[in-house]
Amino acid sequence: MFSVSFGTGGSSRLQPYVKNCLKKASRDGTIDAAICSGGRADLLILSPGASFRRDGNGLVLAVGQVPLPGMRAVSCGLRYGDDLTLSSIGADSAMLALQSDIPALNGALLEPQEIPVTLEAPAEPEAVLAAAGAMLLLGADASGGLRLP
Repeated sequence: MFSVSFGTGGSSRLQPYVKNCLKKASRDGTIDAAICSGGRADLLILSPGASFRRDGNGLVLAVGQVPLPGMRAVSCGLRYGDDLTLSSIGADSAMLALQSDIPALNGALLEPQEIPVTLEAPAEPEAVLAAAGAMLLLGADASGGLRLP
């Protein structure tokens, strides 16, 4: 089981949405992960404006911000050069674009591709990116697309 934590502060809408998505995906067996608070985590999700302590966290999913040099991180956002971005988004679907090779926590190498994402409810683009990106990094099988609540 992988552990997931969030940076302090940051987007007030993003964190609850991502937590809900990850809890549901864990319950239905899509991923094997648990949300933890503080301490070391396998995956640290940093929303825009969030802060964190550099205490040996594993992989960082940097949402809407540029990772610090030397940080083992995956960037996701709507900027050119982000590792994960959206090529399209609507009320009930999105297309996640992997722009570079990304190592998942389970050792798999995610190669550049587009992955369809089904949305059960409309959500902010950065929240969709963070939830879908976290699920991929936590080992979700995206061969049939991803589903977000």
